[in-house]
Amino acid sequence: MTSLSKYFLWFFMLCLVLTMVVGVLVALLPSQIAGIFTALPYLISMLIVLHLFLKQQKRAPSKAEQKKFSIGFSLIFWTYNFIGVLVGVMIFARSDAEVWNNFLLYMQNPQFLMLSLIMLLMLAIPLFLITYWFYGKQAQRMAAKMFEN
Repeated sequence: MTSLSKYFLWFFMLCLVLTMVVGVLVALLPSQIAGIFTALPYLISMLIVLHLFLKQQKRAPSKAEQKKFSIGFSLIFWTYNFIGVLVGVMIFARSDAEVWNNFLLYMQNPQFLMLSLIMLLMLAIPLFLITYWFYGKQAQRMAAKMFEN
């Protein structure tokens, strides 16, 4: 089995850059439309990394690799998003201490935490399933089409 570390690094770098680009676009769009762009960095990065994997390995990911990609991409995406939230709150709290206090109050509110968890799962579960499907049957079809003789 191939080491997947470089693919995880590619995913992280692509996702981070695309998140910044999409963040600028979202800031320019009305808030009703902006929510649609939340998953774009993840999806685009996932597709680019799959293409890199297929080109370099000349095969579709195995079942074990498919699971590792799905879990790894989800962990990377949500970890850097949580870190981004914390860094954002800290940056804004430097100029206004009330921002940090309000953040801590929200983190102690069970209703807010449950609503946040539900919203996170509404995005995390579909992204995981899409990745799992795409790195399985779809990757096999892509590999067959790319490398047919």
